[in-house]
Amino acid sequence: GDVYKRQVHGIGMRALTKLTLPKLTYGLSGLEPVLSKELVNLHYNKHHQNYVNNYNAAIEELDKTVTKNDLPRIVQLQSAIGFNGGSCINHTMYWENLAPASGAGGKLPASSSALHKQIMKDWGSFDAMIKFINKKTGDIKGSGWGWLVLDKTTKATGFMQTPNQDTVVAVDPNKVPLLAIDIWEHAFYVDYKNVKAQYLNEIWKIVNWETVQQRLSSHI
Repeated sequence: GDVYKRQVHGIGMRALTKLTLPKLTYGLSGLEPVLSKELVNLHYNKHHQNYVNNYNAAIEELDKTVTKNDLPRIVQLQSAIGFNGGSCINHTMYWENLAPASGAGGKLPASSSALHKQIMKDWGSFDAMIKFINKKTGDIKGSGWGWLVLDKTTKATGFMQTPNQDTVVAVDPNKVPLLAIDIWEHAFYVDYKNVKAQYLNEIWKIVNWETVQQRLSSHI
């Protein structure tokens, strides 16, 4: 289903939809002790909300700008829409693939599941995959995302980096995002300061593999 409540916003022959902040399936303190209530509140209610607000403002202004045929401004607004819209997509995937450790968080999929078999086939073990993803995600310079992805052609999983708020599909349409790891500083600094490696080690304790399994199942 749609992760956002949508309000149709007409633009000429097109229709863009305004976004609202998607509801979390856990409380702000639900990811403790891995991610503190203070951090999740800042990340979700401030940063993610800001991306939603900026996206909505940009599509609203685009509506007016298109009628004026102001091409330079239209191009500027398209950039803002891409950045903030991409951030909304990425953050929604991130929140969805986390869960409290008292619930689904950190619970590896059953050995009989398609996801478990896929990871074992492609990586040899979950530990090997996690070690690789942590190293490559930690190597990202500046802001960006680390992803576990599925290749549509080979049907194999692999790792992918995306800079800033670029989405997986925008960078490579042949890849399907399965698991998102936010490596923007605002995703970890409150709790882990500049020690990215500790954040990356801890995040797996709250990964919701059920969500990853669902994403995989819809593409194999």
